[in-house]
Amino acid sequence: VRIICDYANMAKKTVKGNTIKYYAFYDESMRKKLICDKNIENEMYTALDTGQFVMFLQPKYDIKTSKIIGAEALVRWQHPYKGLLTPDKFIPLFEKNGFIVKLDEYMWERACCSIRKWIDNGNPPIPVSVNVSRLHIGDPNLVETLDRMTGRYNIPKKLLELEITETIFYDNQEELLKKLNKLKNAGYKLLMDDFGSGYSSLNMLKNVPFDVLKIDRNFLNETLITDRGKKIILHTITMSNDIGLNIVAEGVEIQEQADYLLSCGCCVAQGYYYSKPIRLNDFEHLACL
Repeated sequence: VRIICDYANMAKKTVKGNTIKYYAFYDESMRKKLICDKNIENEMYTALDTGQFVMFLQPKYDIKTSKIIGAEALVRWQHPYKGLLTPDKFIPLFEKNGFIVKLDEYMWERACCSIRKWIDNGNPPIPVSVNVSRLHIGDPNLVETLDRMTGRYNIPKKLLELEITETIFYDNQEELLKKLNKLKNAGYKLLMDDFGSGYSSLNMLKNVPFDVLKIDRNFLNETLITDRGKKIILHTITMSNDIGLNIVAEGVEIQEQADYLLSCGCCVAQGYYYSKPIRLNDFEHLACL
């Protein structure tokens, strides 16, 4: 009876908070996921302490010149037994249990350290964008944490770019706006990640102090396949440029996409057409750092 009740509770959690679906059936995949999540939680602190989390960089290219002008920092878990784990295997769990805060700060520091090294080597530093989670946005000491980190490595704040996903805007927008303005006034460059993945993007643009919009890869791929979609992309880019926002297109996979984006006024892109996320050493070789 105890085991059956445990199974029922597992099933119940899958519909908790769902206003449409009121019941669920247990299946074995739920138990396997619970065991997998527990194993990850048992290993995550050790992984952080022993450097198993690795910073990969995906280059951002100037479409016209094909030169690298920036990079996005993306985490991978180099597990000693399971090999290289991609973010989808652990980030959703870390966002639920709060560990994402520690992981984010670790990635920020890796980015700052790399920028410092490039400067010390006499190379023109390349800005690196890092993710800022929902939990960090709610942290009253966020600006102080970032200032302390950029100060420790003595790098210009503008070189550590902050990517904030659009979905965060479904929360308390008034408090979020205050935090974003504080980050902006402190000297950080703000990027709206996954633009086009939600429904309130246009309404937000008139208030939020972003410098760059990153067009979501799914929005790009789904809209470019029709003439109507191409017009949406064109007017989105034109509107953004008119109000002083730069555009970065994510998920560019073929030359035709890059050519069309450039013709619309989008000058920067990232995606597999240019490069997949790569290890730091490979990025430095590619960027001649």
